[in-house]
Amino acid sequence: MPALVLLGILCPMGVSAVPIQDEFDKNQAGNHPGVFPRWQGTPPVNQDLYPNLSDGINEPHPLPAYVNRDIYTELLKVEPVDQVQSKVFNADRFNRMQRIGVLGFENKTFAPFEDKSAGDVVSKQVYQELKTNKNYSNIIPPQLMEDVRLKIVKSPGSPADQKLSGGEKITPLVSGDRVDVIMIGAVSKYTDRYIDRYGEIQRSLASGLEFTAFLVDPRTREVIWGARFVGSQRPGVQNLGQHKGRWLSKEDFTRSAMKFVLKEFRNRIEPHNTSKKLFNE
Repeated sequence: MPALVLLGILCPMGVSAVPIQDEFDKNQAGNHPGVFPRWQGTPPVNQDLYPNLSDGINEPHPLPAYVNRDIYTELLKVEPVDQVQSKVFNADRFNRMQRIGVLGFENKTFAPFEDKSAGDVVSKQVYQELKTNKNYSNIIPPQLMEDVRLKIVKSPGSPADQKLSGGEKITPLVSGDRVDVIMIGAVSKYTDRYIDRYGEIQRSLASGLEFTAFLVDPRTREVIWGARFVGSQRPGVQNLGQHKGRWLSKEDFTRSAMKFVLKEFRNRIEPHNTSKKLFNE
């Protein structure tokens, strides 16, 4: 035993159990019992680039009135492309429509990032993007479809919550022959803020967005097409180069995202004269 003690004195171990202060030290040596040191370095995920990420549960889904949950579930199963999940539910109707009435989108943003303008901003960008497409004969803006929006909001119960019996008559959402389809949707995230690891709300570099859009037959309430966007402006030279190297505001990012959300309207619609002939048959 004395020999072992003598050996330990003559040949001390070269590894210390207590970390030495250096570039990578996180104050372990100076910690008080029970106190976990704050991480001062770069977090594993740059939260300011992903403001739409959340650790919350049971957050509101962007599911608008008169859209059945089964339809929404089908949409969620679609593999995202450019942060968009999109599905045509009735290709024949989708390719023949000419007159689209855009309704103000439902605002489902929530605290601490609630934005009361979210629904109006997103529906406005939908209208602006559709208006540039020459395949349609008429695009009606949200302000001229307010009566339809109010009818949806005030109607007691909806197909999203109840199943209509076979003999029940469905009241048209649009009187007369104003439009072929209506565009409805809901926004659940529209933000340029995030919560850091200390629980403080900070301004983010990127803007985050989550919303859905659906084309609905105003007479039968059949969903013809649907899309869901969830994401934020992507970092990287290529993505930033598309916007002259700048980070977009919430509204500008919504405008940019809409080109991907409504891509099928440019790619799948038949020529105007063919569609018009189909409607007159």
